[in-house]
Amino acid sequence: MSYSDSQLESLLFELCSANTTNPPGNEDLAVSIIERTLTRKEVSVEIHRVADNRSNLLARIERDPRISYLVFSGHMDVVPAGSNWNTDPFKPEQIDGELYARGSADMKGGLSALIAALVDLSEDREFCGNVALLATCDEEVGCSGIQYFLEHKPFDISAVLIGEPTSLGLATGEKGALWLKLKFKGKSAHGSQPQNGVNAVTRLFSAYNELSQVLGKTEGLTESLNIIRGGSKENTVPDEAECVIDIRFAENTDSSEIIALVDSVLSKYNQSEKIILLNRESFSSSGTLTESVKEVLKKKALKAEELSMTYFTDGAFTASQGIETVILGPGSPSMAHRSNEYVKLEEVHRARRLYVEIARNYFERTR
Repeated sequence: MSYSDSQLESLLFELCSANTTNPPGNEDLAVSIIERTLTRKEVSVEIHRVADNRSNLLARIERDPRISYLVFSGHMDVVPAGSNWNTDPFKPEQIDGELYARGSADMKGGLSALIAALVDLSEDREFCGNVALLATCDEEVGCSGIQYFLEHKPFDISAVLIGEPTSLGLATGEKGALWLKLKFKGKSAHGSQPQNGVNAVTRLFSAYNELSQVLGKTEGLTESLNIIRGGSKENTVPDEAECVIDIRFAENTDSSEIIALVDSVLSKYNQSEKIILLNRESFSSSGTLTESVKEVLKKKALKAEELSMTYFTDGAFTASQGIETVILGPGSPSMAHRSNEYVKLEEVHRARRLYVEIARNYFERTR
């Protein structure tokens, strides 16, 4: 391999040093790193501007214009670092073979491995397929990057492999997600005379507790109360309160069913409001790529049973267009969005080799 293991690690270190926290994103910092890496290896690169300082990068190798593409996909943005880190989240540190940095597992480790695999395939003159690397912006918030790509995609796609963290397991689906903002009105009063007011915060908690019990009866559903806002002053009964709830649901449930349950609870609370911040259905995929991944994993003595991820990815959008979509990447899913996030460097190297073998196997099956 002309692109060495040390070069792959250097790429990962550099990407993790680029602060692409979303919001605001600034993924163009990562775009410039990836563009420089691939152009040095004579891989053609296109940059598609999605918003200010926010672009997608598309690189591809085409060996047969008659066939569709396999897309290697990964996002460049990361969630805010938060607190309680033992290291600087944007100054990567290697400790006992583990790279600690925000985005190391989610998912710059997988993205680096996909980039290296594309370079390997570009230098393999016997490889007979068409493979593209898609590095997207804004996966962690609005997914504007993948939506832009699908609206303007310049070639036919037969399958997508996403390098999100799965501990190198095969995921063929993911849970649906529903983010709801719930708002409640009350009536302000002096804090010493609460009987003269209506406390919006306690109304919120009452509604949430009831909603939690109702949703808890749905198999495979989880909900998390992640944001609460309410009150304006220490001695004033709050007349407004709001919260954001993150609901994840399995393939046996439709988002419309959940929304109906939420509406049934809110109907008991006058001057309440529901705002849908995000709505994604679950997906489950199968096909030639899935079989290729299974075969390669079995040959490498790795687990090949199909998983469904609790988190969501850009795959919800590709799968909704009928494109076979699988997820496989280095890093534990439990590392995503956590303090002291890390990825094992050996997993990153192994992922690179798996991606190359999967691509070869896939096009051997499809020819």
